[in-house]
Amino acid sequence: MNKKFSLTILVCMMVGGVLLTSCTSARSAAQEVHLIPTPEGAIPVSPCDQPTWVVGEQEVCRFLVTPLPDEKVHVGAITEFVPSAENQQLPRYTVREDIPPWQPATEPGQVIPVKKLFVHDAETEREIRLGDDAGHTLFQTMTSEYVIWRYQWDGRSETDRKTGLYVYVLKTGEEIAIAQQPDVDPWYPEINGQRVLYTDGLNNERGVVKIRVHNLITGEDLLVGHHVPHMQQFNARPASDYYAIGDGQIVWVETEGGWKVRVYDLSTRTTRVLDVPNTSSPVNVDTSDGIVIWFDKFWRGYDLEQDTLFTIPTIPPGWENISVQPASPMTVEDNQLYWTLEINDEVYRFTAPIIRSR
Repeated sequence: MNKKFSLTILVCMMVGGVLLTSCTSARSAAQEVHLIPTPEGAIPVSPCDQPTWVVGEQEVCRFLVTPLPDEKVHVGAITEFVPSAENQQLPRYTVREDIPPWQPATEPGQVIPVKKLFVHDAETEREIRLGDDAGHTLFQTMTSEYVIWRYQWDGRSETDRKTGLYVYVLKTGEEIAIAQQPDVDPWYPEINGQRVLYTDGLNNERGVVKIRVHNLITGEDLLVGHHVPHMQQFNARPASDYYAIGDGQIVWVETEGGWKVRVYDLSTRTTRVLDVPNTSSPVNVDTSDGIVIWFDKFWRGYDLEQDTLFTIPTIPPGWENISVQPASPMTVEDNQLYWTLEINDEVYRFTAPIIRSR
């Protein structure tokens, strides 16, 4: 859930061949209106005159998206989100990186300082170093149970460790090897529960990678997908912008034969392609509780249970005619959406429920 983009859009609807001029009223029909005061200093923008894109039956203008009337799933009232006090408390475990100034080797055998990573336990005041002096130790991600890190051997010193991804178990201090060279070239891990999703950069076509999933309990490692976009010529996005894992499912974007969104079910070991017309270049995917979301000119969602596509508004009522920028990608968890918007360098957090019509 750490994906980034920068764009400004507005979507209005075509009904009977007539473009709705009041996007606010159309939006009110799709969700309960919850007016949020306009921030001071917000810059007004002109109403939408001409669509920037046409996506199916929807015309995309500037930054307001109106769901189509026949969608079985819709987004409820948008409200401002305030993190709970529990989420704001300092965690027991934190990581500390020690990155020395870069310096080239000028003499044979000269020792170059490596990047170091430490785990600090606030209860015991102990600090554990991960890795060794024979390679760089790079922080990747962590949960309340695990720290995932990458070891990059320096190619000169002696060590038993190989370049690759590792896990440190916070409660036991155990070190688990996820994947190492030369078998795979692992990068960009994401973790959900006991499973780690990561890319394999070996033997791929230019601009794409494979994705694999590793079970930390059983040690099972599966190849899940191919042709996942990575640092293509037209952008510099890492592959992690194109895949996610959550609640027994893996979702990713694939480019082979045209852009498409795939979902892998970990319980049934089956893969499906989502029926999404007018797909151009989806990005910033996320998944939870049978819901898949992504950005493709505007935010869209898919309910796997009802096999249906739906539109995701992001601008709260009352903010339609002011200049805003997205501050971070949208995420989904427990049928609730979370995202941030930026106005004059101020970040505002929002949330809205996903409502399924049975």
